Amino acid sequence: MKTIQWYPGHMAKARREIKEKLKMIDVVIELLDARIPLSSRNPIIDELTGDKPRLILLNKADLADEAHTEQWSAYFRSKGAEVIAVNSQTGQGVKKIAPACQKLAHALYEKWQSKGMKPRALRAVILGIPNVGKSTLINRLVNKRQAKVGDRQE
Repeated sequence: MKTIQWYPGHMAKARREIKEKLKMIDVVIELLDARIPLSSRNPIIDELTGDKPRLILLNKADLADEAHTEQWSAYFRSKGAEVIAVNSQTGQGVKKIAPACQKLAHALYEKWQSKGMKPRALRAVILGIPNVGKSTLINRLVNKRQAKVGDRQE
């Protein structure tokens, strides 16, 4: 009997690259759709990122029920993550991301300081399934159209 390979090559490549680069990453930013937080979550991210400090962004918060978004925020906080509701298209909540990342990396800064090292710029990775708004968020953060946005074949 022949086995069927269902795991697409681009997903395997992305997984490998995340594992390789994670050593250089200080904070993981996981982008979820605020309307469907659990359904828009990739369970492999937990496995890949391990105990790295995590910031969960509930994107498209303007389209979700505010009370439900707050309940989901409380749920993810109970799991040990920092959570911010954002709208990457309008910029709502985006200014809270950098301070939240710095807060998450506080222990790392203290470790560097105790070793006599000067703090460097924080390194973060933005992860999420397709269509949650990763490119739009990146463009908003850098104030440019740096990352291509939209449906495309690779």
